[in-house]
Amino acid sequence: MRIAVGMSGGVDSSVAAALLKQAGHEVVGVTMLIWEGSKCCSGDAIEDAEWVTKHLGIEHKVYNLIAEFTEEVVNPFVNSYMTGKTPNPCPTCNYKMKFHHLWNAVQKEMDVDKMATGHYVRLLHNQALDRYQLYRGLDRDKDQTYMFYRLSQEQLSQLIFPLGTFPKAQTRQMARELGLDPVINKPDSQDLCFVGDSLNDFWRNHYQKSISGGDIVDVDGKVLGRHEGIVHYTVGQRKGLGIASPEPLFVLAIDADRNQVIVGSREQTYATGLIARGINWSAIEPPDQPLEAYVRIRYRSELVKSRIEPFDGDSARILFELPQGAISPGQITVFYDEQDMLLGGGVIETALEPAYALAD
Repeated sequence: MRIAVGMSGGVDSSVAAALLKQAGHEVVGVTMLIWEGSKCCSGDAIEDAEWVTKHLGIEHKVYNLIAEFTEEVVNPFVNSYMTGKTPNPCPTCNYKMKFHHLWNAVQKEMDVDKMATGHYVRLLHNQALDRYQLYRGLDRDKDQTYMFYRLSQEQLSQLIFPLGTFPKAQTRQMARELGLDPVINKPDSQDLCFVGDSLNDFWRNHYQKSISGGDIVDVDGKVLGRHEGIVHYTVGQRKGLGIASPEPLFVLAIDADRNQVIVGSREQTYATGLIARGINWSAIEPPDQPLEAYVRIRYRSELVKSRIEPFDGDSARILFELPQGAISPGQITVFYDEQDMLLGGGVIETALEPAYALAD
């Protein structure tokens, strides 16, 4: 097969390309330029990808998708934060950028059969259901299925993930054996690759004129301090509040309409469940009856056994077996079955029965 490998200039995509070439495939490295100065898919990353492809003896193509990335990923990310939510742009980047805009750009230029990346997920085809299904990578610490909940069956049918059964340590060892010295010890890509080292600096450098300060209040509406803009806060946050208190304070909620940050105790961050919208049922047909599943409420959070009650087509009420803390509107929640299969996921709209009540 002729396979386009999405290459970020990191060790994972480099080894994925090498493995596919060793397996006898015709491999072409493809890289997106999406944001100048970011740690992923920028000029430096492209140079590393170029070195790797020359070392492996494969072709390398670069596609300028800065305009598409700004429209599809950055602008929605900014708008969501401005309304008091805490979005995760990575699933959108995979769904909209890698496996839509990049895939389409590659197909316009060359004939390719599949696209591959160096992500730690396993993709299987269920012949009985004629459905592609994602499973958690065997290296639990590196599993990235969370980032792929939005992918359609058509997109999944076009993909290959060579590293899904490998631990990260083995990937680095293979890179050593392949002589990929410049990328062996490169750190993993960050979730907010376009932001840089500091999210707060990102806001100050690019959007300061759109940000205004306001009050930090408790659940009774008592003013405890001032904030420099709601974009600097997220539900569950403790550090950086700038409030003297005998007990630690945590962000409970963000009220964009009133430009307020509401804070309280750790116990008050807990909730019995959540409402999720925009759910994509990746592995199964959308259920019309409640089901039991293991739920993740943010990237890398522990799985919690839950009851999922679908409603309104693409929404669900999720009830935790045990209360969970820091349910952040705008974050992604995903669901797995007992065999580590990714059932689907959606965007958190609100917490259910939080352990506090706001004053009117």
